[in-house]
Amino acid sequence: MKIKVLFYKLWRTWLWVSVLLGLILFLPFSLILISSQKTYWLFHLFCKYWCRLVLIINGFWYVIHKEAKILNNRSYIICPNHTSKFDIILLFATFPNTFVFMGKKNVSNIKFFDWFYDKTMITFDRDNISSSFKAYRKADKILKDKISIVIFPEGRVPEEKIRLGKFKLGAFKLAISNKVPIIPVTFVDNKQKYPENDFRVELGIFRVFLHKPIAYENEFNNDAKILMDKTFNIMSNTLRKYESKQ
Repeated sequence: MKIKVLFYKLWRTWLWVSVLLGLILFLPFSLILISSQKTYWLFHLFCKYWCRLVLIINGFWYVIHKEAKILNNRSYIICPNHTSKFDIILLFATFPNTFVFMGKKNVSNIKFFDWFYDKTMITFDRDNISSSFKAYRKADKILKDKISIVIFPEGRVPEEKIRLGKFKLGAFKLAISNKVPIIPVTFVDNKQKYPENDFRVELGIFRVFLHKPIAYENEFNNDAKILMDKTFNIMSNTLRKYESKQ
């Protein structure tokens, strides 16, 4: 058992070493590209292809189930379910448009990752109202520039026994105030193949569901909770339907 745990620890370490290697090698160019939103898409393009390489050299790949066309000339709020830090790699690899993550500071135990994440994404201190306000104002500007934003509506990775954690309203209020659609994204296999707090890894295919964008207008009447509940039900039903079909 100890040998098995050690093997999984080494495997997981190699995954994050391979991510870190790309960030370090590309760092000088990254700092230039992220200095302007006009060139940010090039930084994002690098992340997309590097994450795909990381998946391959770690024994993974993906299948995308896209329910509708995702337009290039508009922004969205992207809402994935949260299963582990691996979600970030998989979303970069699979989502077709440029996006920025929005989330709390200090997401990793590795200081370099935290520093890089803070430089390239929208981060805030949940215990600081001023920090949260500045983050949402920055998000407003980015959405107006036709760049999408990723927000994990659960806020954090739920316990393994919980299929889908309770959603927070922030993403849905942001979608309504900026009049942009929500795109639910369901990772069906992440919790099984790469869980957050269990030293277990399974090779193979990750199924990623990019659901049909949900418009903010008409049926929701600017009610963020209705929009949130619809998003939750789409993702929960997808997990119920497919997670048992390995």
